[in-house]
Amino acid sequence: MPVYEYRCTACGSDFSYLKLKAADEPACPKCESKKVEKKISSFSCSGGSGSGGGLGHSGSC
Repeated sequence: MPVYEYRCTACGSDFSYLKLKAADEPACPKCESKKVEKKISSFSCSGGSGSGGGLGHSGSC
């Protein structure tokens, strides 16, 4: 079950939403508006050592 990050276009609040079903659409927890947009979020990985910025020799997480 993926967690998505959203921004409310009505009040500007950022929030995370656990999407349980494909049809689920979030509402802003602050103002309850349905006018939200999905943010592009980054992920992180850690572990391994070397010059790959925390990536192992294979380049995977």
